[in-house]
Amino acid sequence: MEIKLLQREVPVWVSGDPVQKQASFHAETVIPDISEDAAEIVWTRGGLFLKGKEPGLHAVTVNGEAWASILYLTETGRLDTVRIQKEIEIVFDAETSDSEALPQLNWYLLGVQGKLLNPRKLGVTFEVKATLRSFMRGEALVETVLPEDIGMRLHTLKSRNSALTITSVSEKSFTLREQVSPTGGNSALQKIDAEELRFDGLRTEQIGNRCIVKGNMKLLVWGRDSAGMPAKEDHVIPFSQLLDCSEDPLEHSSVWIEPTSLYLDRAGESEGDRSLDVEVHAVLQLCAYSRQDVVTIRDAYSSMMPLTMEVCSKTLLVAVEPGEVHLRADGSLPVPDDMAALLSAEAKLGALERKDADPRIPLYLDLFYRRSDGSLAAARRTMRLDASDIPGDADILSANVLWITAEEVEKGIHLQAEAELLWESAKKETVSTAALLRLEEESAWSRTESPSVSLVRRGGESLWELAKEYRSSVELIQAVNEENAEFLLVPAEN
Repeated sequence: MEIKLLQREVPVWVSGDPVQKQASFHAETVIPDISEDAAEIVWTRGGLFLKGKEPGLHAVTVNGEAWASILYLTETGRLDTVRIQKEIEIVFDAETSDSEALPQLNWYLLGVQGKLLNPRKLGVTFEVKATLRSFMRGEALVETVLPEDIGMRLHTLKSRNSALTITSVSEKSFTLREQVSPTGGNSALQKIDAEELRFDGLRTEQIGNRCIVKGNMKLLVWGRDSAGMPAKEDHVIPFSQLLDCSEDPLEHSSVWIEPTSLYLDRAGESEGDRSLDVEVHAVLQLCAYSRQDVVTIRDAYSSMMPLTMEVCSKTLLVAVEPGEVHLRADGSLPVPDDMAALLSAEAKLGALERKDADPRIPLYLDLFYRRSDGSLAAARRTMRLDASDIPGDADILSANVLWITAEEVEKGIHLQAEAELLWESAKKETVSTAALLRLEEESAWSRTESPSVSLVRRGGESLWELAKEYRSSVELIQAVNEENAEFLLVPAEN
């Protein structure tokens, strides 16, 4: 006789493993006729704008725009900039056959490197790291149960596990419009050359069946001051957004925000006010997790006849751990031989390097300095930061330089900097559950050949093990024995 166990399930969102891609894109531009020939690149800054996600039957195509601003020295020693834009496309192999499938994307620039191709042409290479998660409607196991009215004196041992289920996946386009002023009054920037957006401090609060996502948008702006030298200012803009979500209490939520466009305008210059009008368009993506008990049958027996089980495995998501690592640089770097005065220093991170179990992240330092003859020049130096605190299974969500100081010291530059890496790691466990029971009715035990009561010395066995061995039940053993008895009476089940 075969008994197929029933599995009680609840509707949830399901997601396969994240699909990661790393891609390079190259773009070139000709320097405008009204500008002087380029001689040397000072620094390159860039960013990504998400334009669309197109799910197909077995793939998701992501479209976007990569942009870069290159600050360069002309042959006469002046500073100038050029902006390069590149339409990009990344195709992910991902199962999205469900008509309600919702892909969510997190991507960032691993690197953006400007190149001087010739005095009238500049190029840039974008290194993009992208992670796609495709969510589809599905069901999650919450309990394995016996069919009703089976009889056969069946006993089951259940195992209770705690798991996370994805109860809500949502997406919302939103716009932020703000007028901001630099700390301390008027801006030092007379001309804006490049900008960068970061969303940090993200957290969620649940109110009924809605989530409030709060955080900060950090805007960094590079340009030139009244003397024409490189300068920078930054702004922090708090924001909040409201989304629908599940009514289940949230255990954890993952939030990804991708900008789709950015507009800046210096306002009120005629009155001397250097405030900045900011308009940001972005997509907020939310994945909300709730805690769920999962009860499975891990063992079974019958007191009437032999029984065998078919077992299957289930993978449970038990935790999603967000984390952050702060990497610090504090050391000296050699300077160019002809450097007389350091004018500015900008830093950015490269890609994580895992070599010989010694993970490191390069920190690229772009130096802008004055030579001893009074001319301007640029150089790059590299320092590698210890990244051993980043878990090996972590998915890095973003990597940014938070601050940097560089000052001249004897025969070098003393560099101090701090970088922040945000990551997320999914912890899974595999549990076994009975799927099918086979009862050998033709081999049923004779009651007359089995003792009605057995006296056993309590060892390391559990009551379940004793009941299974002597064809009894845990309830019968507990009913006829004191709790801490050294010898146990084990009555057979009639």
